[in-house]
Amino acid sequence: MLDFFGMKTVPFTREIDTNQCFVSLSHKEAKARLEYTVKNRLVFLLTGEPGMGKTTIVRSLLHKLDTMHYRYEYICDSSLTPKLFYREILERFGVPCSTRPTEMKRQYRTLMLDMYEQDKKVPVIVLDEAHRFSETMLEEIRFLLNFKEDSMSPLALVLIGQTTLRNQLKVRHLEAIDQRIQVRFQMGALSEKETEEFIRHQEKISETPSDIFSGEAIQAIYNYTQGVPRKINTLASQALLDAYIQGEKIVGEAHVNRVINEL
Repeated sequence: MLDFFGMKTVPFTREIDTNQCFVSLSHKEAKARLEYTVKNRLVFLLTGEPGMGKTTIVRSLLHKLDTMHYRYEYICDSSLTPKLFYREILERFGVPCSTRPTEMKRQYRTLMLDMYEQDKKVPVIVLDEAHRFSETMLEEIRFLLNFKEDSMSPLALVLIGQTTLRNQLKVRHLEAIDQRIQVRFQMGALSEKETEEFIRHQEKISETPSDIFSGEAIQAIYNYTQGVPRKINTLASQALLDAYIQGEKIVGEAHVNRVINEL
């Protein structure tokens, strides 16, 4: 298929270099807030519906952090518990982990403070799929941030989850955690114009010699996906395959509609 369309690489895949990711207005705003969070050792709540690119935007920025000044750890575990969290962090940082929960917490606090005060590095911890956390894990977040009688934080904490997480944190017994979140952002979908720019961007990075998707095809893709990047990738890649099977060099509205009917 690549030879047929004159492409160098496969477009519309999630296996893309972070330097080549399309940056929408929503992504720019999220990135600015994330940079501010990391620089000032704050707590950032990034939410959005599935497929909006929340994890991608965090990954694209944190992979560029100066390793001389930051240590970045990403955890994606919907069944994460406090005990599993402490064990995971301690093991990743090479600290022999105690079997006693209270000692594990002490080890974690010592590790974070030593890294910040002695090693002069800011730990950046990202917890993905946070909307699936149990209330016990959500409540534990308060203690992940409690250092020196709750007077400072040596680390930046990023919570990523679906929109429902915002409401989960509004219940009364989680108010203390909600109050500790200094930075928030809700990721939005691409606009109609951004959807076209996104598709053209994919054509460009795959080194396609000319535009493959017709304006009508892009309009049909936007109407169906409503600008959700993951849905755009799926529909566009399948429409591209359909055009290839039909032996046609341009992806038209008919190819998109045929895929929509199959979906």
